[in-house]
Amino acid sequence: MLARIILGILYTATGLAIIGTIVLQNHARIACHWNWDSKDSFMRMVVFADPQMEGDAKIRRLGKRAHVDLAFNDAYMRHIYKQMMSSSWEPLALLSAFLSKSRKPHTPRSPTHVSILGDLFSSQWIDDAEFDVRVARYRSIFPDPSLSSGAVVAGEESSVPVMINITGNHDIGYGYDISQDRVERWEQVFGKSNFISSMDIPVIDADGASENDTNSRRTQSTSNGRISDGSRRRLHLVVLNTMLLDGPSSDENLRGQTWKFLQEASLLKENNPKDKIVLLTHIPFHKEQGICVDPPDIRVHWDNTIIEQTMLTPNTTQWILNTLRPDFVLNGHDHYGCDVVHTLQHGQDTWIASATTDLSLSTSGSSQKQDEEEKQKEVKGQAPPPPPALRVREITQRSMMAEFGGYSGLFEIKIPSYSSLSENNNSNEEEAEELEFHYTACGFFNDLQVWIVIITDLVVVLLWAFYGLVHLITSSLASLGQARKKTHFLPSEKQKLL
Repeated sequence: MLARIILGILYTATGLAIIGTIVLQNHARIACHWNWDSKDSFMRMVVFADPQMEGDAKIRRLGKRAHVDLAFNDAYMRHIYKQMMSSSWEPLALLSAFLSKSRKPHTPRSPTHVSILGDLFSSQWIDDAEFDVRVARYRSIFPDPSLSSGAVVAGEESSVPVMINITGNHDIGYGYDISQDRVERWEQVFGKSNFISSMDIPVIDADGASENDTNSRRTQSTSNGRISDGSRRRLHLVVLNTMLLDGPSSDENLRGQTWKFLQEASLLKENNPKDKIVLLTHIPFHKEQGICVDPPDIRVHWDNTIIEQTMLTPNTTQWILNTLRPDFVLNGHDHYGCDVVHTLQHGQDTWIASATTDLSLSTSGSSQKQDEEEKQKEVKGQAPPPPPALRVREITQRSMMAEFGGYSGLFEIKIPSYSSLSENNNSNEEEAEELEFHYTACGFFNDLQVWIVIITDLVVVLLWAFYGLVHLITSSLASLGQARKKTHFLPSEKQKLL
């Protein structure tokens, strides 16, 4: 009876452990997915921030325990990266496709880009030998899809994401301790810290199909500040080293190069106002205290070089918003993450930051609700409203460290189809040229929750091993006892026969 009770407890514990392990392994596929179908969105970027890989300093500080810690952190981030980069097969979409009369197969949604928004490592002060060790670990955790031989093919389109690594203050330092050597060391491995990656924006015809769809999604061109003219609309991913914007810096030559790049990048929309810009940085824009977890704070050395800063200065923020005119901003640095909208009212010259409340903002900066209200006023014969306010959404990606829940993000862009535009009778050419952005925050589990699953699995395995050992020992003892009993009664049996 007792054995049956113990066996029942083991079966129950095993079932719970299996369920917990399955949820842990497939949480990204279950809880987070792309908002639009792959045929609708022409750009899909998986976003990570602030992995801050540790190394030798932690080993010196904690000893053998640090090796376990580092191995866990590497496996933790490797699992998140692998899951978020895999093709997304949403159960609900599969069920809908199965039940639909058309029986149209569901298309897996693979990313076209992946970006790590700075602070790849935990310290800018590591020596070259330790830097090389961490680079090797980094590449094993975040393998560049373009260097992988096992590229996934969806239909006729080779879905090999473009990887963008962005430098952070823990990679090259702030203005106080930044140097040419540190910047060159980082750029030799991860590429330029300031560059532009551009792609053609697909042209949608009246049937909703995109002209030259595959080429527009996959054709990438990178420049180091050289701006080219073109008749087609383009989407520009502007990668900016924000540690070299506010000054003074210990290396003013490096800072001057960054500002020169930024000024040249600001010509993108002057050459073609219909182009769109997504700005990728590390340090966020300035906001008033209380909007995000980190308040605006800048600490300087006695020579006024920056030792630490949570946000860019107000002047730098306003200059970028007014001159570069980005349509969407992605950055890291604040480990808790933040979601804000920068608004410029008509007739004003200062952008105001506020917490995001309307998540469906187009690149024109006006929400759908505001547009409809203004059009209703025109129909009623009221005075024409002033031009709508300009809005730019800024996402500060929450850190992917286990302490902060292993967060990542899904950022995607699409062109509104003609069918959606035709629902609004007052739609015009400008609206047809706008893009729609969508961002989804994807949390994983924190380190405590992951350790609970791992320890539970280990305990269940040990309990089964112990149960099997006890069962083997008791069975052996029972067999031995029966053998002795037979041997004991053998002489009396012989006497009866005699």
